[in-house]
Amino acid sequence: MGNIILKITALIFGIALWFLVISQKDFQLSVEVPLNFVKLPETMAIASKPPHFLHITVEGKSWDLIRLNDIVKDYKQNSIAMIVDLQQAELGATRIHLGSKNFVAAGFPDVHFVEPENQLLFVDLDIDTRITRNIPIKSAATFNAAQGYLIADEPKITPEELLVSGARNALTRIIDIPTDSIFFDSLVTSEKYNIPLDFSTLPAFVTPSDSTVQISVNIQKMGSKTYRNIPVNLIGFFSRDTFALEPKTLSVEITGGEQALDSITPEHIEIAIEYNRFAIEDADSLPPTVKLSLPAQINREMAIKAIQLKPEKVTLVKMDKKDATPKDSLEEVSP
Repeated sequence: MGNIILKITALIFGIALWFLVISQKDFQLSVEVPLNFVKLPETMAIASKPPHFLHITVEGKSWDLIRLNDIVKDYKQNSIAMIVDLQQAELGATRIHLGSKNFVAAGFPDVHFVEPENQLLFVDLDIDTRITRNIPIKSAATFNAAQGYLIADEPKITPEELLVSGARNALTRIIDIPTDSIFFDSLVTSEKYNIPLDFSTLPAFVTPSDSTVQISVNIQKMGSKTYRNIPVNLIGFFSRDTFALEPKTLSVEITGGEQALDSITPEHIEIAIEYNRFAIEDADSLPPTVKLSLPAQINREMAIKAIQLKPEKVTLVKMDKKDATPKDSLEEVSP
């Protein structure tokens, strides 16, 4: 047992001695660190696409390298990076040599950058004039109403444009900025949604003024409303004393959003049919045309789903002279 205790003691001292020797020796480690650009004048911007990260080799004590390797695994950290000072930058293309002067490792004074063998580390940049520009926002979000409801208007984006700052030749190539592709289903009420913007297609080093937009969606319950005794107008060149329509009035049933229907009055509805249609189509009875002069706030294509006439057709009838009624001088007469 005495020999075992001595052997364990010797093993512990041996391991301690090995760690002491290892801790005093320099090692090299390959890591990926951020590439950061600082002090660029406000009137300039980077127009090219330099890498966001660089693979470099560093040298230091083992314990320092172990701790440093744990930190650089967090891609959001900037305490260990290659820094490029652009305070003296000029417009145009330039190549910058990266060396130990660019390496920053906060909290690791004994860790140093190792220059690659047989080659130098460079980064190519294109510096351009900085401008600001309003760029249209395009919605990539999808909205679906629940059964029995409808989307009564185009979803409205607020703001419609985004102020963006960056290199001139980069911004002039941007057509629009999309939102994230988000899907909203079974909607039953009007809502305002905050939607993130998708910057994945933007050039590098472009600065947007915001990261979200608000999209308003007008949801209305479906309904139907009947407007009765709407007169039918016979238009064209014909003898007013000879021809007339039967019936002279129709009922109009409109299907659409309930709020849109509430804003429609009989004065918004016009029914008319061309006299010549009866001859062209060789028919005595035809469906007339309905025109809705809707209030400005109603989207005709989206808020109104169907219009039905009752009855669906009108008949052109020839009147006897004894049925003719006097007409005012403004009516058209056949040539």
